[in-house]
Amino acid sequence: MQTHSLTLLMELALTARDAALARRGQLAQRVAQAAAQLDVLRGYGRDYAQRAQAQLAAGCDPAAQLNFRAFAVKLDQAVAAQESELRARELELAAGDHELQRAQRRLRSLQALAERREAAARGRAQRIDQKRTDEIARNARLSASEW
Repeated sequence: MQTHSLTLLMELALTARDAALARRGQLAQRVAQAAAQLDVLRGYGRDYAQRAQAQLAAGCDPAAQLNFRAFAVKLDQAVAAQESELRARELELAAGDHELQRAQRRLRSLQALAERREAAARGRAQRIDQKRTDEIARNARLSASEW
């Protein structure tokens, strides 16, 4: 693989990693929003249960009791739906984490390959320089022995 191709692959891998990182951030934000919504619903449910209990203890007609119970059921359903939404968002976040890890591994692999190629090129250059130096020294010895 040529240096230019490797550079291009590294740039693409970097772009993919950055996109995965941005997506992971968005997914984390969606999880936080879903969790906050769930907390709000649960808090509202607790408050409503306390108010309903106080109303029922103070005494109210059967129609009001039915309304309290029906609304409590709807709140429970909303909490259950939001819990399901939160689980779905958490699964998406886990997939986003996996995608990010995969992108980071690919980038690190390409970087390691580039470093190995650079080290090999430096080694070749050092061997060439050493060969030239040895040749110059040999020529100098031959010239000195001719004197």
